[in-house]
Amino acid sequence: MLDFGFLTLPAMAAAMVFMSALFVGGDVVLEKINVPKAQETVGFTSSIVTRRLADDLRTLSYAGASELSALRIDEGGVEKGINAFEDYFEVGLLINGARNILGMIKYYVNGEIVSNDNKLALTIRVYAKDKHEPVRLLHIGGDTDKIDDILHQGAIQTLEYINPYVVTLYYRRMELAARDYDFPKTHESVRRFLATQPLEKHFLAYGLLGRMHMLKAELDTALTPEQQETQYREAIRHLNAALLQEPDFLYPLINLGIIYAGKKEYALADDYFARAVKIHPNYLITRKAWGKMLVEQGQIEDAIVQYVAAVQIAPEDPSLRYILARLYEQVGMQAAARTQFEEALMINPISREYAAALKALEVEKEGVK
Repeated sequence: MLDFGFLTLPAMAAAMVFMSALFVGGDVVLEKINVPKAQETVGFTSSIVTRRLADDLRTLSYAGASELSALRIDEGGVEKGINAFEDYFEVGLLINGARNILGMIKYYVNGEIVSNDNKLALTIRVYAKDKHEPVRLLHIGGDTDKIDDILHQGAIQTLEYINPYVVTLYYRRMELAARDYDFPKTHESVRRFLATQPLEKHFLAYGLLGRMHMLKAELDTALTPEQQETQYREAIRHLNAALLQEPDFLYPLINLGIIYAGKKEYALADDYFARAVKIHPNYLITRKAWGKMLVEQGQIEDAIVQYVAAVQIAPEDPSLRYILARLYEQVGMQAAARTQFEEALMINPISREYAAALKALEVEKEGVK
């Protein structure tokens, strides 16, 4: 048996860091981005540059996290690998060496950054475990005062090699925030994805294309009704293509449900929502969209089922409780309505709407007496 009595507290902590980093199962490891001592300036050291690159990689990976959670693929590799870098006890070489021997690292990233005449040159090397994949050498340059932009581009190019789908999701999110509904960077990234990735992964691109056409139809106010309908047709075509490859891909099912609900093709929408709930019963968007459609049809009792589920998924959302209370009122379940109004008011005690609804219910109760 090992005797740990001689270990100091920092050494124990270092051992724990080693064990957790060794067995997290991360498939990407970021090593230090070297900055020569002679070229270090204030705020421009190896540790700081590496951490900034890690932050950018984390931001990019988070951009796709919600969608990746709906797929049967490992979305945690990048984040876990970045965490393996964050080592304050200088055991990085031990960690990475052991994990590499055990075959646990799919991608290993390192590099350096040098400056010359107010210019920076960042070199990143991405090594792949697969012997058939070449070492990817990335070069990014720019002005010294643009180091954040240089590192950001380095992170994008690194992830584009490791997981281009994550970068495509990042572009879509940025362009959606900028209200650029033509999604030029996203479309270009999708084209690269389809050209470079195996056929069995193309369902990811088709699903994303479908959502982009759907978003353009819904949000681009410059479209004519005919153009809007064209966008919806393209959305349906691509979403169905995604489901043909991956029948349990959650997002196309939800999006098709939403599209058909908007077209008042309720039977089709109902089928897609039901499939989505079967795959992921605790996904809030599905419950809300299905509940809203059922309310439109006057199917209040069925809508209550969906909003009860929604409240269970997001119990701290007072708006969901308010909607559920109103539905309870419509079917004469006043006690249940009162409970939901009270819960909504406890969550948001300054809401005049919730207070007025509860007061009206109490007045109605007194009137019945």
